Amino acid sequence: MTGLHLIQTYSSDSDEDEHDETRKDDHKIVNKLTLPASILSWKGVTSNEEVIDDPLDHDGRIRSFKHERGNWTTLIYINYAPSDCLYTWMKSVLNKLPVEGNIISNLHISLSRTLVLKFHWIESFVEGIKLACHSFNKFIIQLTDVRVYCNEERTRTFLGIYCQDEDKMLKCLTEIFDNLLAEYQLPSFYKDTSYHISFFWCLGDKQACLKEILSPLTSSLNKFLAENMEDAYVHVNDIQCKIGNKCYIFKLK
Repeated sequence: MTGLHLIQTYSSDSDEDEHDETRKDDHKIVNKLTLPASILSWKGVTSNEEVIDDPLDHDGRIRSFKHERGNWTTLIYINYAPSDCLYTWMKSVLNKLPVEGNIISNLHISLSRTLVLKFHWIESFVEGIKLACHSFNKFIIQLTDVRVYCNEERTRTFLGIYCQDEDKMLKCLTEIFDNLLAEYQLPSFYKDTSYHISFFWCLGDKQACLKEILSPLTSSLNKFLAENMEDAYVHVNDIQCKIGNKCYIFKLK
C-alpha cells in the first residue's frame, strides 16, 4: 500500500507540475501575441476593446459601418485650406439656410469613397498611391457654383462648392485610384461623379429644401469670387490619404 501511495503522490505532483508549466507557457504565448502599445496607440483602439459609437458624441452623426479591430477607415482626397475671406463667406451662409447645421472646418475634395482597409494591406496600398502620384503633374481646378449632396444612407445632407474639371485631371486621378482599389476588391468612386468641397452639413435628408436656395447661394458665391479671383482657383500640388488616424501626403510632379 505504501508503494501504491507513493506512486499516486508522484503522479499527482507530476500532473500539477505539468499544469503549472502549461500555465506559464500560456502566459508566455499571451505576452508574445500582445500588440505593442505604439501600434495600439496608432490604431486608436486598445486590444480587446469593443468600440461602441454613440451619435450623441458626434453631433448626431451615425457611422456608415461598424468599427472592427483590424479594419482601418481610409479616404483618398485633396486637402483644401480656404482663405479667411472665403471661410467668412461660408459662415455667412448659415444665416440664409432653412435648416440648422454646421460649417465644416477641415475641407477637402474626395477622390474615393470612405473605405475599409485591412491592416496587412496598408503598406502595399500606400506604395500604390505613391507610385501613381509620382507620375502625375500638378494642376489647377476652378470653383464655380453651390450644390447639394446627400450621403448614401440619407442620414446627412451637405452643401458643397462644385469643382470644375475641364481638363479631366480629377477624373484621371480617380480612375487610377479605382484600378488600385480593384486589386483589393474595394468599391470604386461614384459613377456619377461630382467633385466638390463640402462646407456645410446637417442631419437627415434635407435636399428638397436646400435645393430651393441654391440659386441665390450660387449668385452670392459668384459675386464673392469675382471680387476675390485668387479664391476661384485651387492649386493641386499633392494628394493625401488618411488611414485610421495617420495621414500620408504624396507630392505631384
